Amino acid sequence: MNVLKAEAWTEYLGTFVQRVPRYAVKLPGGFWTTKSKPLADLPIQAHLEGQYAVGVLGSAYPLYGVLDIDDRDKGEVERVRDALGMDKGTSMAFQSESANSYHVIFKPEYNGRPPSIRLLGTMFRDFARANRVEVYPQWRHAVRLPFGPKQTPADEEYRGLGSWEDAVYWFGKLDEYNLTNVRRAQLELNLPIIGRPPVPKVGEAQELFEHGLQAPGTRNAAQFQVLLWLWRHNVPQEQAEAVTWAWIRRKHNGFSKDIGRHPKAVRSELTRQATQIWGRYDFGRVLPDAPALAHEGYITKPDILEVIKATHGNLPRSRFLHSLVRFMNPRRYRLSVGVSRDKLMAWSSWKTYNRYLAELGARGIVRRGRPYQVGKFSKPIKMTWPWARQDEAILYEGRAVEGFDDAVRNVLKPGEFGQALEAQISDRASVFNVVKAVFEKRGAQNEIPSIRSPGNPEKSI
Repeated sequence: MNVLKAEAWTEYLGTFVQRVPRYAVKLPGGFWTTKSKPLADLPIQAHLEGQYAVGVLGSAYPLYGVLDIDDRDKGEVERVRDALGMDKGTSMAFQSESANSYHVIFKPEYNGRPPSIRLLGTMFRDFARANRVEVYPQWRHAVRLPFGPKQTPADEEYRGLGSWEDAVYWFGKLDEYNLTNVRRAQLELNLPIIGRPPVPKVGEAQELFEHGLQAPGTRNAAQFQVLLWLWRHNVPQEQAEAVTWAWIRRKHNGFSKDIGRHPKAVRSELTRQATQIWGRYDFGRVLPDAPALAHEGYITKPDILEVIKATHGNLPRSRFLHSLVRFMNPRRYRLSVGVSRDKLMAWSSWKTYNRYLAELGARGIVRRGRPYQVGKFSKPIKMTWPWARQDEAILYEGRAVEGFDDAVRNVLKPGEFGQALEAQISDRASVFNVVKAVFEKRGAQNEIPSIRSPGNPEKSI
């Protein structure tokens, strides 16, 4: 698989594919049948090559939405789009396998983040009933994966798409569709967040899932670990409960007496655990791994080295540019991206963000446009940047690292960081201070052979 195809494959899987607990297949001329097992890569490849169709269930926080419009002509598709305030910049229409059937694909957003699968269905419920439209993904019913050969573009703008990789690229260029535009939708309160809960660690969850309980008295904690693992994999709560319940009954390995004696109590306890996990992180607005990567962004080692070069090693400017590149990475296919002033100030300060943007503009890295409507839309930003691939993202325990300092510590040794700085900063004392500021946060005692202490040129630190 070549580099471009590998990058498209990574983004396709992260955006559209929910692997557990089951999927559906449809052979040419046949009917949909359920496969009661996790979805592997081979059927996905077969779908994209047109051998047969594959349908998947929805994720806890879907990164795409589908309007399924059957038994109507293209004019009706445009009427539905118009009624929702959708256009070609926020959606793509494809003909389905059946005659006069269409899928309109879009990127849902609510309050600036991906919606839960429950919220997606709730927001469209009344509109869908009134307009005879089905909205996917759903956690109970599978929907056909997009971009198979028999799903031809219905929009003139996309008629020239030659492959599923092209479709992934153009989907990446779409702007998010704000669910508040849905007519008759019941809006949710945007409650303030009082501290975000930390992302849970899943420890030995995958090994537990594969091999089951290994000792008596471990069922409760093991269930919790497996549920956390499924939450991290963006599985909806109801599906995660079903998967965990099937797992504990099959793989308690004789170490749980309650499974046989009090199964209803065990099932109720499992539901309480799941409700605690999904409720806590949903209320705290902490996203599972895949939607967090797509929404909050990521950084790569090549990005880090380029940031140091672009800011001449200045630490505050490096931290600002790092945050901007991190946010732009999953949105890199777009011509421009709206970045709110609140974000820009959070990445620096209200006194400095305009100055930093002006400096980046003078170097040809950033160009800032005008908002469509002052006070309502963020000013769009265009970046000229050597974008790296998503599969190069710097991860810590499966999550994209957030700050510049954390990213540096994850991929560079102090000496490597110092060498990158020395190429931009002539003053050794300044280089020493920057390295010290980044690595002393965790009490790092690593020797930095390429940097000499300014107070004693013979002593390495």
